[in-house]
Amino acid sequence: MTTARHSMVRWGLWCALVVALASPQALAAAAKRKDSGPAKPSVVVREVEGDARQRQAPFLEVALDTGSGGTVGDAPARPPLARLTLGGTTTWRNFCARPGVKSCGEYDRLPANERLGDTVSYASSVPYLGISAELELLPLANSESLLRGLGLSLGYRRGYSSTNVALVSDAGRSTTREAVATDSVLTAQALYRYFFGMGEANAPLGHAGLRAGLLTRAFDVDASSSSPLTGTHRLFPAVGLEVSVPLLRWVRLEGAGQFFLSPKPGKGLGAGSAALDAEVSDYGTSVSSFGWEAELGVGGDNIWGPFGYSVRFRLSRFQDTFSGAGTKLGWDEGGVAAETYSSLHWGITASY
Repeated sequence: MTTARHSMVRWGLWCALVVALASPQALAAAAKRKDSGPAKPSVVVREVEGDARQRQAPFLEVALDTGSGGTVGDAPARPPLARLTLGGTTTWRNFCARPGVKSCGEYDRLPANERLGDTVSYASSVPYLGISAELELLPLANSESLLRGLGLSLGYRRGYSSTNVALVSDAGRSTTREAVATDSVLTAQALYRYFFGMGEANAPLGHAGLRAGLLTRAFDVDASSSSPLTGTHRLFPAVGLEVSVPLLRWVRLEGAGQFFLSPKPGKGLGAGSAALDAEVSDYGTSVSSFGWEAELGVGGDNIWGPFGYSVRFRLSRFQDTFSGAGTKLGWDEGGVAAETYSSLHWGITASY
């Protein structure tokens, strides 16, 4: 009896010990001891509607600004500081020279017995294929002042072709010869652009602007081809307008026009003084010239990272009116020459 009672007492003491160890104070002590061990990541608990609690694991958000004139998150769009365009060109050239008239069309409408003197007609049977590069710099694009639109544009284009030239004498005899020629263009112009938004704060920007500077255009004919066609070399100032309107996220409509100020032939780079003088003396003693250029195209930036595209059609026109006697037959009272370039330019752009 006594033994059974002692066993029951011992069993009661063991139960009391277990309950004591499982009490909140014991659990708190155990938790405190665990806190001294290695730290473990915790969760963030925040109050939500209805006194419910939602656990959120910690996360890290990274935003990368490529500097390509785009946006990061909801930041306002900005124009690029620089844009480089590399690509190709396809150019067709037409040239005509007629004595004693104000336009080539006027001469061609004359009766056959009144068409006297040497005339030159040239049309590209094969387009001039070449390369092009253009660099635009807007160093103040990140500022908030009106000066953010000031910039500089530098361009280079060069195309090559082999085609036929027809020379018609006053006796009606026609001579056709092959001519190997190059078409080269250099530009250096100052820019000013006014930027405007199109809806949302981070939508692509459009702009309207002015440009002014110097252009040089040289059409060189290989002297070894013995072609009757002479080249033209021009160096002249130009002023113009441009506009760019975003249509979609990666598509914008672009247009521009320029007026050439006295783009007389016989001035420029790449030919000797005798060849430059012949560009005027063949047709008269003096010349007055005017010209213009218009272009229309589409483009887009940040299609893949900083890279985009540009496709444009450009039409350039020059007209030269000569006075005095030239060295060509029938050019005793001057005449007219007209030069037209129709070109397609395409390329890949890189913006920053």
